[in-house]
Amino acid sequence: MMVQKKNETVPAEEAVESIPGASFVKTFWEQFEQSSERARQLRENREDAYINTVREVVKFNKQYRESLAKFYEQAKKTNKDVVSELMTQFNPGKEKEDNHSEDSEELKKQFAEVTGQMEKLALTPVRNFFHIIDQLEDSFEKNTESTIANDRDRRNAWLEVRKEYVKKTQNAHLDLVERSKNSLKELVKTR
Repeated sequence: MMVQKKNETVPAEEAVESIPGASFVKTFWEQFEQSSERARQLRENREDAYINTVREVVKFNKQYRESLAKFYEQAKKTNKDVVSELMTQFNPGKEKEDNHSEDSEELKKQFAEVTGQMEKLALTPVRNFFHIIDQLEDSFEKNTESTIANDRDRRNAWLEVRKEYVKKTQNAHLDLVERSKNSLKELVKTR
């Protein structure tokens, strides 16, 4: 039996030998492994990007809350300065009795103390809320990091098993192609 190839006659055994079976199988499995590696790398890049995003959001939120606290402190200082200025304008340098002056100073101290206590009471819920939010964000960040780390560890534990299965499947595939090729050779020889 003869097979024609480009106006030439080639013996059938040579035609069977020229079938690119093993190289096709090897190329197929190399591409599979490259594709798997690319998918793994993309997944890890997405996980890293997610972790970085969570960290940046938590960092931004903390800076925002710090800015609010600084803004409040600045407003409080400005208000205190305005009140002090107004108090000095309402009390022009009149001569006062020492007794009246002492009572006035004592009242001012008590008023400042009461004002400070009221301010602390008013700010307690806000401070507690900020503290709780900080704890929640820190907890969320740590949980996200540990979840992704556990997922990676789990995947890496199974990676060797998957590689071994792929290797065995590739060998079985190559063996199948080689057997088919040998069977085709025997079939051609018998005809």
